[in-house]
Amino acid sequence: MPRLNRELKAELKSTLPLAFARPEDPLLGATLLGIIVRDGEAKLDDAILHGRSDIERGIRFNAQQPGDIEPTERWGVVFVAMKNGPSGLYYQGVTATLLLIDRPGRRGLRDIAQSVNRMSEAVGGEVRLDLLPAEDRAAVAKLLEERGRDVWERTSEDRRRAISGTQA
Repeated sequence: MPRLNRELKAELKSTLPLAFARPEDPLLGATLLGIIVRDGEAKLDDAILHGRSDIERGIRFNAQQPGDIEPTERWGVVFVAMKNGPSGLYYQGVTATLLLIDRPGRRGLRDIAQSVNRMSEAVGGEVRLDLLPAEDRAAVAKLLEERGRDVWERTSEDRRRAISGTQA
């Protein structure tokens, strides 16, 4: 069982305040990509990982519940974790969350805790795209396949089916 950074830090006398690079830690060494998807169109947007995407600009995310706003736009935010395996990069995990935006009212709903959890789940190897409609899910699978054909081919068959929504 990997030990936590705080446990290791307590054991060491003089350390720099940096993340520890431990090969046994499954959460280290993954690359996280951000994708926004709506109406069957998906595009890479790494700014969404930091809350700085163009679709978020000028919007106050202060709504507490979906009923608090009249959403004019419903965006899917997809987190994709890529990991380097023995034969090269592959898609480790893919998860999604939603952004609801009332563009005329300049308000929105974003569940920050859910976004952080979904990022961690993607890095942990989970595929959770149940919040996305079928057309958006297909658009994400198509984008990932076109983005890196070799990466897509190195991803396990089960994971590719889960991403595209064609479970056997």
